[in-house]
Amino acid sequence: MSAIIVVDAFWGDSGKGKVAAFLAQKHQAAYSVRAGIGTNAGHSILFADGSEIRTRQLPCGFLHPDTQLRVGSGVAVDPEQFFAELDQLDPSYRLRERTRVDYRCPLILPEYRQREATDVFLQEHGTTASGSGVARAEFALRKARQARDEHVLADYTADVARELNESCLRGETIVVEGSQGTHLSLALSDDYPDCTSDNCTTAAFADDVGLNWRHIAEVCLVVKALPSRVGTGPLPLQLTPAEEDRRDIAEYGVATGRRRRKASGISWPHLETAVLLNGPTQLALTFCDHLDPEVANARHPSALTAPVRCLIDELETRFNIPVTLCDCGVHFENLIEIA
Repeated sequence: MSAIIVVDAFWGDSGKGKVAAFLAQKHQAAYSVRAGIGTNAGHSILFADGSEIRTRQLPCGFLHPDTQLRVGSGVAVDPEQFFAELDQLDPSYRLRERTRVDYRCPLILPEYRQREATDVFLQEHGTTASGSGVARAEFALRKARQARDEHVLADYTADVARELNESCLRGETIVVEGSQGTHLSLALSDDYPDCTSDNCTTAAFADDVGLNWRHIAEVCLVVKALPSRVGTGPLPLQLTPAEEDRRDIAEYGVATGRRRRKASGISWPHLETAVLLNGPTQLALTFCDHLDPEVANARHPSALTAPVRCLIDELETRFNIPVTLCDCGVHFENLIEIA
């Protein structure tokens, strides 16, 4: 099939990790690849048996035992976070032997995290203080160290761009897992400087991992039924915290633990822009249980309720793009294939 790129339509926190893991498992992907900026965005997957996956550096698509994990050359790598995640996940998933970062990745140094944590301007605009933004700035100035310069990563580097393109030439499937969301893009957001430090679109993620555009077979745009946003910047149709609590839909960030602001529904102009910029071939509708609690914990299309089906119909009618996945609960098992 070649490459499937998973991208967020709004401001992040849409369940991209869950969607990417599902697609990698479904297609028995040769590679699951992390795109994005660095460790400033967390991805999580909860399972019905109580186990969970939480990552900020690694992609989540490693449920199939033969899928190789990679971090693209445009993604900043924090060696401490990288090894912490390997230590946490390796016993269950055998990740050390199938995980590599591109040797050209810029490194996040401890002083970069400190610089972000003490920068008043960045704090005012919602930095996660991961050091990712400083690392990318140093990389652009050609002052950053790279993964090939860090001895502790010596056994964990590869030419990821070459691996991915050669894999696609062999007809294998790779899943590229983006981070954050389209409307946080540095050069495309109307909310600058309330944005992140690079673009968060299909083209940006392909560039992050060095993927030849001809190998892009599918783009899965993840649409959160009730969008959310962390930190500063406007959120259309924003609910009050009291209303979130009353409806029991409050959310907290994986990377920072900060409370997310929630919207009461989809801003159609923002979604139209996301479709225009990303060129999706399929849509994944997530957090449907926040739209309608009656669908919570559903595992089969037959359990989808009228409000959810109405939203699916509206999405498909407006954009002529199929909704292929529907997420109806906190667990991985609540991600339903519907087309």
